[in-house]
Amino acid sequence: MADQQFDVFLCHNSEDKPAVIEIAQQLQQNNLKPWLDVWELQPGAIWQFALEQQIESIGAAAVFVGQQGLGPWQSEEIYAFLQEFIQRGCPVIPVMLPNVPKQPRLPIFLKNRHWVDFRLQDPDPLVQLVWGVTGIKPGNEKLKTAQTISPTVETDSQATALLVPNVPRKELHECDRSRILYLKNIKDPAGGWSYTLDHIRRMGGSIESGVFEMYWLLTSKGAKSAKQGDLMILNQHARVTHIVEMLDDDVRRNKNGYFRWVRIVWLAKASDWHQLPHQEEILGFSPPRFGGGTAYSFSSPNFRKFRQAWEHLSEFQLHVVNRLQELNEPTSA
Repeated sequence: MADQQFDVFLCHNSEDKPAVIEIAQQLQQNNLKPWLDVWELQPGAIWQFALEQQIESIGAAAVFVGQQGLGPWQSEEIYAFLQEFIQRGCPVIPVMLPNVPKQPRLPIFLKNRHWVDFRLQDPDPLVQLVWGVTGIKPGNEKLKTAQTISPTVETDSQATALLVPNVPRKELHECDRSRILYLKNIKDPAGGWSYTLDHIRRMGGSIESGVFEMYWLLTSKGAKSAKQGDLMILNQHARVTHIVEMLDDDVRRNKNGYFRWVRIVWLAKASDWHQLPHQEEILGFSPPRFGGGTAYSFSSPNFRKFRQAWEHLSEFQLHVVNRLQELNEPTSA
């Protein structure tokens, strides 16, 4: 709508949209209104026209760069819009997303601008971004969720600790392998590993039983698909690091995302998870590169990459169990 006032235009590669949506939600929590295409474009509308209606009033632009590098915003239309921001004296803020492995190549008009870097915790990137948009540096105590975005910020560890389901530890060999039905890509936005034992401890989960709350973005899919007792493979940095069991059918939702209680039944024991075999060796195929934690069902006819690699689900399940058990077997000295 032309009469809406936005604080910042979020310019990004579509491949990075899940991460940008997370940051946009953080900005909303801190009383800023971002312009994001998936939220503001009416189906069938021409985005150039919609943005033209806002270009004279939006106060700033944030240009996001992720693992896939610079994207469609490099087109002449987006470049022209960014030039309009510059000519009006509006801040144009380069933002490095957590998955960027190194300094990317930038257009000349961005090279001399100070970055906001979501790979870092100090200085706090959300504080830096809000400061860039508003021109006023907030105190950390004034920001909601002012740390690098990750599932840990969604959980009050003291409250969660009182609610952790009281169940015993369980191992993969005790499970029905026919219940291995889902795959979920996860990531630590700071660039490390998610749901390590230390991470689970900080979230208020149970190290003894391996129980914790698993997180989905509101924009991701599959949070409600798995049933109690179903098993889900967790995949990150192209490595299989966990298999978890869904403890119940309860899906909790708040303004930040969906949450479900799960129990770890297999956890990689390698001291350095970077040394784990590539996902393709464990799974027999490379999953799609999806963000936001979408859960893929192996039984879905739409999971084409899986169906192209495996004719029978039972053969895949046996293969995965055998490979993961081999990985965690102690090595002889």
